Amino acid sequence: MLDIAWPELVVIGAVALVAIGPKDLPRVMQVLGRWVGKARTVANEFHRTFEQLEYESQIAEKLKQQKSAASETQTAAPQPDSTTPPPPRPRDEER
Repeated sequence: MLDIAWPELVVIGAVALVAIGPKDLPRVMQVLGRWVGKARTVANEFHRTFEQLEYESQIAEKLKQQKSAASETQTAAPQPDSTTPPPPRPRDEER
C-alpha cells in the first residue's frame, strides 16, 4: 500500500517527537489512530459495495444466458407440420 519500512517509521517518529513534543504525542497518535481506523472502515465498505455490485451483475448475466438458452431450446424443438396427416388410430375390436 504505502510501502513504508521500519527505518522510515523510526525517522517519522523521531521527527514527530521533536515537532509535537513528548507531552502531546500520545494524544496526537490516538487521534491519528482513530482517523486511520475510520479511513479503513470507509475503504472496506467501498470495497464490499463493489464486490456486491460485481456479484449481482454476474448473477444477472447468468440469468440472461439461461433465458437465452431456454428460448433457443424452445425454437429449436420441431414443430408439428400441418401438412402431414396425424398418425393412424388403433382400431377398436368391438365394432
